[in-house]
Amino acid sequence: MKLTSFSDKRIAALTITAILLSAVTSTAPMISSSPVAAATIANCSVGNTFVWAAFEGAGTAGTTYYVLEFSNVGSRTCTLRGNATVWAVNRTGLQVGKPATHQGVPSTVTLARDETAHSILGVVGTGAACPGQGLQATGIRVVPPGQTLPNPAGEKDEVEYFPVKVCAHQSSMHVLPVRPGTGIPLYTTS
Repeated sequence: MKLTSFSDKRIAALTITAILLSAVTSTAPMISSSPVAAATIANCSVGNTFVWAAFEGAGTAGTTYYVLEFSNVGSRTCTLRGNATVWAVNRTGLQVGKPATHQGVPSTVTLARDETAHSILGVVGTGAACPGQGLQATGIRVVPPGQTLPNPAGEKDEVEYFPVKVCAHQSSMHVLPVRPGTGIPLYTTS
């Protein structure tokens, strides 16, 4: 197609821009800037949120950081807001040590079907954080923001084969708020 006039070129440019904008906005999870818009979409539930984690952590200054992932495996768009609840567990699923503390400023993340959001879990080295040797855990239990675990807890909420060492009587982990997009192990820091 040969564009001959200024208005033809302008219409073509506007059309291309509209197509690109719709492609970008329909594929990336978003942070909702409008509380009204977020309020019309249901919160993600335990049944439609799958939790998983990168086993490779990035260490700095006595803390190892891991990426926690939250995937919408349901059939409808849903939202997550805030920090996950995280604690270490032994091989039988019982809690080891104290839960992770929450850090950071929460925002609402909207997840369409099959989209993923992430959070960062920091695990402080027990040698510096607590008296004694710390307790060895075999996994972590992760409850996405705004959710409660069913009784008994299901496999969607436990990250098995995630060996961490935690303090017995004080929290030696912290978790940041959920952010849009899939986190990249050894790269994503917020």
